[in-house]
Amino acid sequence: MFRIPTVSRAIRRVAARSMSTTLSSANAPSYKRWIKGTLATAAILGGVAFYQDEGAQRTASFWSTAFPVYLHYRFVEKTVENKPEEDQEAEFQRLHDKYAHVMLDIILNMKGFYIKVGQIGSTRADFLPQQYLDALETLQNRVPAEPFEYVQGVVETSWQRPLDEVVEYVDPKPLGAASIGQVHRARLKDGRDVVIKVKFPDVEKNFESDMDTITKFCELAQPEQVHFLKEVKAQFLTEFDYTNEAKNLRRVWKNLKPEFGNDIVMPEPIEEYCTRDVLVMSYIPGRKFIDVVKDFYAKVAKQQGRTLEELEADHQAKLAKGIMETGPSQAQMDRALWLLRATAVCQNILVACANPFLHLCGYQGYDDITPDLPLNIPRLLKLLLDVHGHQVFIDGVFNGDCHPGNLLICDDGKLGLIDFGQVTYMSNADRFKLAEMMDALDHGDDQDIFDKHAALGYVSEKQDRYVSRMMATIGFDRDDRETCEGYNLQQFVEQLNLRDPMVSGANSAHVMASRTSILLRGLATHLSYPLVMTDAWRPWYTAALEEQKRLCLTS
Repeated sequence: MFRIPTVSRAIRRVAARSMSTTLSSANAPSYKRWIKGTLATAAILGGVAFYQDEGAQRTASFWSTAFPVYLHYRFVEKTVENKPEEDQEAEFQRLHDKYAHVMLDIILNMKGFYIKVGQIGSTRADFLPQQYLDALETLQNRVPAEPFEYVQGVVETSWQRPLDEVVEYVDPKPLGAASIGQVHRARLKDGRDVVIKVKFPDVEKNFESDMDTITKFCELAQPEQVHFLKEVKAQFLTEFDYTNEAKNLRRVWKNLKPEFGNDIVMPEPIEEYCTRDVLVMSYIPGRKFIDVVKDFYAKVAKQQGRTLEELEADHQAKLAKGIMETGPSQAQMDRALWLLRATAVCQNILVACANPFLHLCGYQGYDDITPDLPLNIPRLLKLLLDVHGHQVFIDGVFNGDCHPGNLLICDDGKLGLIDFGQVTYMSNADRFKLAEMMDALDHGDDQDIFDKHAALGYVSEKQDRYVSRMMATIGFDRDDRETCEGYNLQQFVEQLNLRDPMVSGANSAHVMASRTSILLRGLATHLSYPLVMTDAWRPWYTAALEEQKRLCLTS
């Protein structure tokens, strides 16, 4: 059965709720009057905002630019609802072509939390249309930056001294920019290679009004997301103080180094130069994970006689139909890499034996062969899952912003982890409750899952056990098409909320743990490795439960 993609579905929800509210009044206006009223309201908001503070102007800007997009989707939905499925799909594809970059421009213009929302969307290849995925991918590491003059001004104000007193060289071209700041490579006077991270202007000041705007939109379009927004608000506020990120870097590395120090690397904060608005860290040489993966799949596409764009389009089309392809396993990749290396060793032995004879005969000889090794994606994914499983269930201190733009493939082959502004600190009680939730999803019945989910704070109007089980499953474990009964993730959440609306949800620590799970699942799905988190995190939540038993015995 044809289903309108999520972007248009959200728009439809806004329209449906607004229409139902309007039509329930004593003097219900017609559909045309409702649209005119909406546009008039937007115009009034725009006029009022012109004379008010910047927050009101940003709110008006969001509604006056995003709302016409919603109206167009709504209009097309009404006009094509009786047409054949192929015609409906063609119409919505035209809308996606038209508006994907319009929405990207809105996000880039607003910056701040809007970029955070777009970054989450950019990892969900299983339900966003390809046009939106292509547009939003920019948000992972290529957000437009501020001029270098601004950067220098912030640094010198923060340090209370000229930049060149501390820094020997700084590259005016940023390494990258994201939701609240940008990063420049530099060298200190003492010779250390570092990166300097500087906060964007007004991003903190605008956060409150931006959150209010997005929350109001979700109250109309996607009420099931409102609790998530309210819970993560406090977490996002900590990101505006870069001294917190410096503390996070030290704490997380201390926790991870004993277990993963040979496989991962993290920046080291340079304490004396870290302030609220400036973060100075050691430089990690390497390439962005996204770029390395693209290069890998470009080679795969070439071997198949296709372009990377054709390969991605085919992958997205299959995901849209619920067809989930799976790449080679880690064992298969390890065997393939061993074979490539062994072949290269044998060839180089032959080269070493042949070259002296060739040189005697006046020939140049052969160069040593370096194998072109493919990216071991399953190994990297397992490492990433283990690192975050350890953070969540063993340390109770984890990075909730693990989108692909925050990953590097280092020159020495290690996995680089960057951007630790959104680190969540979980109490032991919350950590053990989450481990019990995962164990219930893995082994428990509906009642056990219901009880453990309720212990996290989840309450619904009807206390429907099926809804509780499915909300817990998609929140922490898996969200494939079979689990979501043929819907994509967002559509399924909407259906569950219609059946039994949520009254209250988990606290911010558990919401951020769910966000981490969803981001990792989105990345894995995009790479053709769909995840079941109870499998991936079983060693870690099991270890947490064993720790809980030991503490109970000694108390």
